[in-house]
Amino acid sequence: MDSGKIPKAWKTAKILPLFKKGDRFSIENYRPISNISSLSKIFENALLSKFKSHYDLDILMGEHQHAFREGSSTITACLSFQDFVASQMDLGNKVICYSTDLTAAFDLLRPNILVNTLLDLRVSPRLIRIVSDFLANRSFYVNCNGVDSFIKMLPIGCVQGSVLGPFLFNVYLGSLQKHLKSTNENVHITAYADDCYVALPTTSVGLENAKRDITVIFDSHREFLSRYGMVCNTSKTDLLIFGFNGPGCSIRLGGNDVRCNDSIKILGLSFEKSLKWNSHVSNVIKKANSVTYSMRILNQILPRFLHRQVIFAHFVSRIMYGSQVWASNITIADHQRIDTLWFKVLRMHCFDFRRILTNEEVCASTNIRSFKSMRMLYDSGMLHRLCLKPLNTPITLRLIEQSYFHSRYPNGIKFFDNSLHRVGKSSFISRAKSISEMIPFEWGNLSEATFRIKMKSALPLYIR
Repeated sequence: MDSGKIPKAWKTAKILPLFKKGDRFSIENYRPISNISSLSKIFENALLSKFKSHYDLDILMGEHQHAFREGSSTITACLSFQDFVASQMDLGNKVICYSTDLTAAFDLLRPNILVNTLLDLRVSPRLIRIVSDFLANRSFYVNCNGVDSFIKMLPIGCVQGSVLGPFLFNVYLGSLQKHLKSTNENVHITAYADDCYVALPTTSVGLENAKRDITVIFDSHREFLSRYGMVCNTSKTDLLIFGFNGPGCSIRLGGNDVRCNDSIKILGLSFEKSLKWNSHVSNVIKKANSVTYSMRILNQILPRFLHRQVIFAHFVSRIMYGSQVWASNITIADHQRIDTLWFKVLRMHCFDFRRILTNEEVCASTNIRSFKSMRMLYDSGMLHRLCLKPLNTPITLRLIEQSYFHSRYPNGIKFFDNSLHRVGKSSFISRAKSISEMIPFEWGNLSEATFRIKMKSALPLYIR
């Protein structure tokens, strides 16, 4: 740390190509998994602790960035985006949104630009020297089927597989929000690593002007990325106008006419323009249903505890991903569709193929919660997490605005809902009141582990 030098042996990465999908003879279908020195990772952790303890991450990375931050995740990013859109639609506005697709983003980071960025942020010269040396003179070799390639130098790019690399990438593009806000102060940005979603609210009367504004914002966005060496794939840009029920339209972005879709994929969740979730539920059921046959076969082979783990890893995880965003806002029919598939798998686990047991008895026999019980556990856990570690992000700031400490109870937090219409109540912030009311104990001073244990004990396995 004092010398500002990283040992040369720590700078060589072993690349293992991992097949993704498609043609096995096409190199583009392989993900390069980078293995670097374990000693280097230990040192990087110490270096990262220095940054976290001495600098404000909101200044270094931007409030819009949810990736690689304690207390943030893809779910908090989706909740933040949903809250913004729902609150605008609640006021009768429409929201134009586009997503960007970057080509090989991490591999295109320019170390010299990053150093200048750190200088602008007034980071200690001592830390900048270490970061500069960390990124300089990197090398790698590829190991395929036990055979090593020649060692090659890596002049640009963020260090894949490293502890420090993702943090440096976030800092590298941390000024994006400030840049776009200078173009239009009403713009809202939500980002997770290189995935970025930009939204602009507008009234029905000003929709045509907003279309021109979003074109200017997109061009400014592309210019920013180009300046930082990033390549924006305009052909993969998705566009959606929330709250717009008129005929199909297109907006010119980056020299191409991009047609508005009926839904947009945000970090794995399908947001529809009406903020309904029919298409997402259908996708979830399709994915979860694709593994039921395998689980039926494994049911005859694996011990009970292992088969239960398979259910959680490959079935429950598929259905419950992002449930804090969408599960409370689905129709009764969609809820029943999920319940039908859910109990089909649970009955398989306890060999109840003739449907002799009731749903409540199935949950007791398998010790697996019903979908609604699991959903309530996830919702309460997210509310506790956001209140336990409040970040300077739009969603946590709004959560604080709509809460107060109840003087009659120690550590008692109460929430209120100021949304006007149904669409506004789909937001997690507006649901915080109902979520907190189902927690039957005071939780303001509990750790995350203690809260989860108490909540599991308080919630029954089966909730209709």
